[in-house]
Amino acid sequence: MSDYTPTPLILDTTVLHELARGEVGTISLIQGYDAAGQPMVVSVLAITSTLMEARDEEAADAMHGLATMEHVTVAPLKGAEQAEDLALMVVTAGLDVTEAHTAAIADASLCPILTFDADRWQGPSRLLEAGLFTIEIADPDELGEGP
Repeated sequence: MSDYTPTPLILDTTVLHELARGEVGTISLIQGYDAAGQPMVVSVLAITSTLMEARDEEAADAMHGLATMEHVTVAPLKGAEQAEDLALMVVTAGLDVTEAHTAAIADASLCPILTFDADRWQGPSRLLEAGLFTIEIADPDELGEGP
């Protein structure tokens, strides 16, 4: 038996927004990752932002469904120390609080951000000591059902 554990993917708001819209290719991709045992992490603030933007029951159902997947972890914001780290990320990387939380998770874990728009992470990445790694989804319909 192998001890290999895949590197977690950090889902950004571009992915969450597609899930909230019910985009079938993105849903299939994330379900495929989950079925294959691919760990995924999503910021609680990214979920909040997605729900604030969508403001409908379908989006809420999508976010609840995502959060209950076996290999998805919702990363909370815990305590004053994490709040301080988040504030530092906002100031250092010039991101809004939601994206800064996603970046902070990726930065702390050295895990890649799964996104539909890798360019949006290039500027903030250059401002961080370790940088950020991204994996850009070009077209989820072409990717099939995950790894």
